[in-house]
Amino acid sequence: MDKNVVVISFAEASKAYQALAELKAAALEGRVDVETAAVVQRAEDGSIQVKDGVSDGAASTGPLAGTLVGSLIGILGGPLGVFLGGMSGALIGSSVAMDKAIGRLSVLEQMMHAMPAGSTTLIATVEEAAVDVVDTLAASLGGTVLRRPLGAVVAEIEAQADAKEAAVEEARKVLRAKHKDEWRDKFDNWKEEIGDGIDKLQAKISDAFKKS
Repeated sequence: MDKNVVVISFAEASKAYQALAELKAAALEGRVDVETAAVVQRAEDGSIQVKDGVSDGAASTGPLAGTLVGSLIGILGGPLGVFLGGMSGALIGSSVAMDKAIGRLSVLEQMMHAMPAGSTTLIATVEEAAVDVVDTLAASLGGTVLRRPLGAVVAEIEAQADAKEAAVEEARKVLRAKHKDEWRDKFDNWKEEIGDGIDKLQAKISDAFKKS
């Protein structure tokens, strides 16, 4: 049994909902094991809205909370996803040969391209003995399928946190480099400048929050 993340995209929203229903039915019949699944829509600005979802470990805060699919949706629909989408789109649209450009994309970028703006997509983590169940389901509804090993997706989700930290540190270096010499002493002593004002402000905000 292979553990995979499948991304099945449709031009018609109704087909994605039907795919989710059929995937649930296949799971009940024991033909595939579904851990988490969600139907999402991708807007023109790259944002993603969750329309429906199911998880065998559903928490009271929502069926996707704390799941890999939930994390994946958060990344693909967030600032990093928009940035990667723009970068990979530029790569594909450049003079670089199409096959080489596609081959250079990360798993997350591949998934983004598999769910273009305006599409409705079923994203699911599944354990499958063979690909036939999901592929046949998708083909019958006119969907396109991208399948990636669960381990590869987890690795990239974990790596994006490291990449974000590195990007913040690099941004800090670039911003500090813009400081003129005569500014540095004052800017580097900013804590002395504001004194304990921020601590007092935070205390007031905390008290106000507790009373609300």
